Amino acid sequence: MDSAQIFACHRDRLLALAYRLTGSVFESEDIVQEAYIRWHHTLKKSTLKKSTLEKRTLQNSAQEPSPREIETPRAWLTTVTTRLSLDYLKSARCQRQSYIGPWLPEPLIANQQQPDNMHALDQSVTMAFMVLLDRLSPAQRAAYILHDLLGYAFDDIAEILGVSSASCRKLASRSREKINAGAEHEPVPAAQHQQLIEAFFLAVRDADHRALLSLLTDDVIFHSDGGGKAAAAPHILKGKEEVLAWMKKVLIPALGQWQTLPGKRTLVCFNGSPGIVLWQEGKVISAFSISLAKSGIRQIYALRNPDKLQLFSRAAG
Repeated sequence: MDSAQIFACHRDRLLALAYRLTGSVFESEDIVQEAYIRWHHTLKKSTLKKSTLEKRTLQNSAQEPSPREIETPRAWLTTVTTRLSLDYLKSARCQRQSYIGPWLPEPLIANQQQPDNMHALDQSVTMAFMVLLDRLSPAQRAAYILHDLLGYAFDDIAEILGVSSASCRKLASRSREKINAGAEHEPVPAAQHQQLIEAFFLAVRDADHRALLSLLTDDVIFHSDGGGKAAAAPHILKGKEEVLAWMKKVLIPALGQWQTLPGKRTLVCFNGSPGIVLWQEGKVISAFSISLAKSGIRQIYALRNPDKLQLFSRAAG
């Protein structure tokens, strides 16, 4: 098994790690590509150095690596990917200060040909969860993801982050407290989730205020990310009254105009749950996702930033 084949065995896992750390599909791909380049160069140097000490026969070189040898790339690649992601996060936080309006992660779109894809119906990549992760410091985020989500031991995380095991425990503990305080604790079956996102869309499209009132919780929160490149709410809207007022003023008229052009909508699984994607003249103009409580829709996520929406076009081929 050559270096490219070994790396291919870890690529999906590294992409999943980088996305959870950065919230960016594009950056995750760049980070994992950089990890591969470093892996390849490091392995090449190691091989050249080793060849000066010993010569292997053709028979030996064709043998598959042992499990112990395979575990080394896993640890090495995880460390490099995490550190590259942390470097990005530190720079991204500076850039985020100048971001116009609320920020949402780039959509992570499930493979429609593979319903059991690792990202489908995955609670660790939902918009709600990713927004919570973004409130953590880079170190807290890494410790929490590596330990609580991926099952790494604190001793291993300490080596990756360059801190003590005790510090890693504290980082993960503080992260857990913040996540648990803001997390939705009432998981809803996927079928019900799909029914509610479609009911929400139809209520907005048809300007059915009564239906909207019945669908939204009293403490509903509306996140709208336009990035200064598309019309969106300038801040996070909280409470049924504020959310409905904005919908009546902006969202409902916009969907009315969208219908006359005409546009089309598709149901797409992204960030672990069913969502509604709106198309116009072959381009995606909006994507909606929701998180639920027993009493109704608790949070609404509206992606409007064209830089992020292009991922839907890419996934559609």
